[in-house]
Amino acid sequence: MFETEDLLVREYFRKMIGEDGLKIMKDIPEGEITESEIVKLNDTKPSSIRKVLYKLYVSRNAEYRTERDDNSGWITYFWSFNSDNVKKMMDKEADDELHELRKKLEYERSGEFYQCHCQCVLFAVAAGQDFWCEDCESQFEHFDNGGLIKELEEQIEEREKARRGD
Repeated sequence: MFETEDLLVREYFRKMIGEDGLKIMKDIPEGEITESEIVKLNDTKPSSIRKVLYKLYVSRNAEYRTERDDNSGWITYFWSFNSDNVKKMMDKEADDELHELRKKLEYERSGEFYQCHCQCVLFAVAAGQDFWCEDCESQFEHFDNGGLIKELEEQIEEREKARRGD
């Protein structure tokens, strides 16, 4: 099921369900499958299987339907996996990450920063404390965040290139 040559897809799933999750999902056939069938295929604890299935469900890469046994009342979950959603979810994750980087860049460009031994604050905060940090008992000194701004700009450019396919 999750055997793919696409390294980006593999890394996406590795981040989501881990290496153990990839091993669990490796031999899952197409179509519907029950949790107990997945357990038998992998000789793995049901709790490990449930954890992976839940992560896939939350990320909209898996879905399920249920059937109730009229005699026992037992509910069986039939799982299926939506490989069409993978690209869409990867794009959404990349967009969210790019948005967060842009917000960080905007914040870093927004003001003048000062730092002591334990924190970095905006000018207004440092001035309000007479440039003295009571937490670590040291002076706030000007902090040049130009290197951080440059790094954020490079990360944004790199991700934008990847989105365009450059």
